[in-house]
Order: sequence, then C-alpha cells, then structure tokens
Amino acid sequence: MEEKAEAPFRGSLSPLLRQAAHGTLPRGWIYLPEGQPGTHTEVLFIPSDAFEDVEGQEAFAREQGFPREGLERDDIESIYAVAVRDLSPELTDDQLLEAFLYYWRYDAFLPKFGAPSPPSRDEVLLRLDREFYDMLGDEDASRQCRTPGCSRGTVQLSVFCRKHHFEMVRKRPCPFE
Repeated sequence: MEEKAEAPFRGSLSPLLRQAAHGTLPRGWIYLPEGQPGTHTEVLFIPSDAFEDVEGQEAFAREQGFPREGLERDDIESIYAVAVRDLSPELTDDQLLEAFLYYWRYDAFLPKFGAPSPPSRDEVLLRLDREFYDMLGDEDASRQCRTPGCSRGTVQLSVFCRKHHFEMVRKRPCPFE
C-alpha cells in the first residue's frame, strides 16, 4: 500500500521555524512571499514528497503567491542548533527569525545578534590581496626589479618589486601602488 503524500499548507513563519528547529515538521521547503519576512508573515510549506520535481513545486509556490524559495527543514534545524550552541540557549522568535534570515540571505550562520551583512566577495578578495601585498615587505633599492622598465627595488627572495611579484603570483594586476 502506497503512502499518501502530505499536502502543502500555509502558516505563520515563526511557528513553522520552531517546528522545523525541533524536528516536528516533515521534510520540505518553506516558500516566502515578496517583502521583508517577519515572525507573523504567512508562508507556504511544501513537504518534500508533495511534488515529483522541483520545477512543479516552485511553480505551485508561485501560483499560491510565494515566489521566493526559503529554506529546507534540515537547514532550519542546523540554523537553530548553531544559534542555540553559539548565541543563546533560549532563542526568542525574533532571534530565530534573525538567524533564519541571515542564513537565507548569505548562506552562512549568524555570527552574533545584530551582525552586519558579511563582506562581499570583492571586499574579501581585496583584504586578502592587501595582506599578501603587505607580507611581501619592503623593497631593497640596491637590487632592481627585473620587469623591463621598472625602476623599483626587489622584495626579499624575489627578483621582482612588490607590484610585479604580486602580479606574477596572483596572475592579475596589482590593485596597490
């Protein structure tokens, strides 16, 4: 005898997050309406076995007025576990919502309540580039860089100045002068 699939249903975000966090919600996905989600925002929950394919699930959610894919129950369980372990043993609905939204937006666990957005990929790359560039140290003016036309000195253990050593290693233009 084949089991019947659970039907999608609507509910307030906060109680669904709590159910997912405590493993009492079936496997599935939360879909969100347009706008900024709050604890009382009505959302759509679609159990994993309700549709044969993801496209059908997403189309159904859009038809119901929930065009934004939220998160899967297992992700919410993890978000809750990390928040309880790292941030507070007792989470308020607002704190659970904050942890959910941070993970949903940035694919990262909330580092602390009230945390700003994480830096962009470009900001992180620039910071790492600066650390590498600075680590190269001062140039020795008594040895000239081997790049044709460059009159700068070399950095330790290299035949290039900081700029040209950076470009040789990183394989792209140096953003620092």
